[in-house]
Amino acid sequence: MRDGVLFVPRKLGWIARFVNALMVPLMYLLSGTFRERPQHTHPWTCQRLSWEQEAHIQEINATKYDAVKAIARHYWWDFRFHIPAWKGWRKYVVLDSMFGGKWYVGWRPQVCSNEESAEVSRIPQVGPVRVLLGPRDIMFFGIDAMGVQVPIHKIGDGEIGDGGPFCKTPLS
Repeated sequence: MRDGVLFVPRKLGWIARFVNALMVPLMYLLSGTFRERPQHTHPWTCQRLSWEQEAHIQEINATKYDAVKAIARHYWWDFRFHIPAWKGWRKYVVLDSMFGGKWYVGWRPQVCSNEESAEVSRIPQVGPVRVLLGPRDIMFFGIDAMGVQVPIHKIGDGEIGDGGPFCKTPLS
């Protein structure tokens, strides 16, 4: 690992971008509202960190959140958390990088397992992003395009369907 570099996300290929575009109408339906931007992060847009990379996440530059009452994901393919009408994950926080450039949001469950470890969305953000809170304590972190961890902070929160001030902010 180069000095200061935590993880450099792979760029999304054209197939992943195309499939994401095809998913937009379905994600609007699953979210239960057309007033808010739907979730755009999927398994093919995420990259898992190795245990070594995960150990270098600086908690001082990250934000931690307690679990909320929500349906648990039992397997990576368990998509029910996308569907608010089926007790899916609704609560979110809005995070932003404190350095102002292009960045990637990552997350690490506080208790990791073989099924769950730290991941980074390979979808670049410029500005704030909404991230869902689920049934496990979690830590969110940011990485710039060079792979260096950047400080992030919370700028708001809400719930899917509330039509609040962040409803058009990307949902990762």
